[in-house]
Amino acid sequence: MSSLLIEVAGCSSAPTPSLPTPPPSPETTIQTPNPEPSREPAAANAPTENTPPATPSTEPKQVSAIEVGPQVGKLAPDFTFIDSEGKSVSLSDLRGSSIILNFWATWCGPCKYEMPLIQDLAHDKERAEKGLIILTINIGESADTILKFMKDRSFSFPVLLDIQKSITRAYNVRAIPTTFFIGQDGIISEIKLGAFLSETELEQGLNKIMD
Repeated sequence: MSSLLIEVAGCSSAPTPSLPTPPPSPETTIQTPNPEPSREPAAANAPTENTPPATPSTEPKQVSAIEVGPQVGKLAPDFTFIDSEGKSVSLSDLRGSSIILNFWATWCGPCKYEMPLIQDLAHDKERAEKGLIILTINIGESADTILKFMKDRSFSFPVLLDIQKSITRAYNVRAIPTTFFIGQDGIISEIKLGAFLSETELEQGLNKIMD
């Protein structure tokens, strides 16, 4: 499943832009100015025109008595999305994998700063074989907007569309980028507010969810 999710977004040989300088401010408050009108487009690992939006699960799969919530030490809130084969997948279906959940938007400067690091990690075959899954969640933008953004910058990591911002609310995301590190047991191990400024900083979170 993890390799499938990583391959969905596109060609792994796409060039990766270098990190810009100087570094931006660490985070951006969510406030979309004049959002584009759009039809209810896609929501899947990569934006498409014919797939439904990612949504919080109406029947979350509880595997333990651990409290569910968007805080460290709690079970990550469940949601569903459509994979590249058109199958409905829930976050709870991915238990046994280490998951990075990254919230972002195209208008967010710090988000764009860290994206080369996300791109590299999404195509790290060694970590994928060890069960790492990268899920990035775009907040409230249309598929057309995201497709153009990704193409212009040669990015090809997986993207889920949170058009109605229901997943964003479930995870209580107030500023972006925000990244959740979720262990194989589904428990949130760390939450990073603001952009990753270096690969070393990203590695620190990874070490908490991967052997």
